[in-house]
Parts: sequence; C-alpha cells; structure tokens
Amino acid sequence: MPMLPSGLQLALDTRHIMEPTTNWFRAPEGHFWFWTPDAGTKEPPFEFGYGFLQDAVTAPVPQSVDEVLPFVRVLLIIEDNKYYWRGETLADFPRFGELTDADHAAWREWVRGESCQEFLERAIKKCRVQAEVNRHAQGFATFHGAPPSGGAG
Repeated sequence: MPMLPSGLQLALDTRHIMEPTTNWFRAPEGHFWFWTPDAGTKEPPFEFGYGFLQDAVTAPVPQSVDEVLPFVRVLLIIEDNKYYWRGETLADFPRFGELTDADHAAWREWVRGESCQEFLERAIKKCRVQAEVNRHAQGFATFHGAPPSGGAG
C-alpha cells in the first residue's frame, strides 16, 4: 500500500464485499452482495472511531477494472494496524481531502502499477465467484422479539 510523499498512508479494502463462502440469500442473476453504510448513517466523511450500521445490498458484477472502482474502499492508515474509511472509493478518491501535486502524481502512478491492477482483478473475480455461488444460496434469517423492558422476566 502506498505512502505518499506527504507521509499520508493509504490502503485498499474489499472486505465489505461478502466472501463467496458466506451462506447468504440468493442475489439477482449476475449480482453480488456487499455491505454499505445504512441509510440512517451520517453523510461522509467519517472520522476515525465512528461506527455505523451497514446494510447488505447487491450490484451487478463488475466486468472491468473501471467498473470495480466504486466497490474498492480507500482507507487511511493512521498508525500501525489502525486505519479507517472516510467514505471514499477508488472511483472518487480524493473526495474528502486534498492531495499535493506530488501526492497526486504518486497516487496515480501507484494505482496504474502492477500490484494495484492485480488487486483490482482479484476484486472482480471475488464478485464474479460470489455471484455464481449466490445463484444457489440457501441462506435464511431468524428474527426474535426484543426482551420485555423493565428487567428480567
């Protein structure tokens, strides 16, 4: 993952795209499942430590690198093993922060590089494989009522 000339460290993330091994509900033909911030979540940019609910939604499987960009999150690394998502994807980065000219040039070069392009191809494959698995998914949901208020009962 790149460290830009200004010291800004970034990472790419596809963990919000459900793994093909997840037993979930059937998706429409040619669609994959992913998690997105709940409609009640505040608008980005999100701050470090901000937690939000997520909804599972489907989208058509991306067929090209350009089509997968909106599904790849750009994370900001703030310390070793500490990072967060401001709400930006590869399709709109940098949406919530300015980059210097040197940072922007380094970022563009890194995104065009072999390791990033391979990562994006793997993201497309993950969506494709998951869509195929979801054609026959037999996931189910169970709902339980809330316990009565006022203590144990």
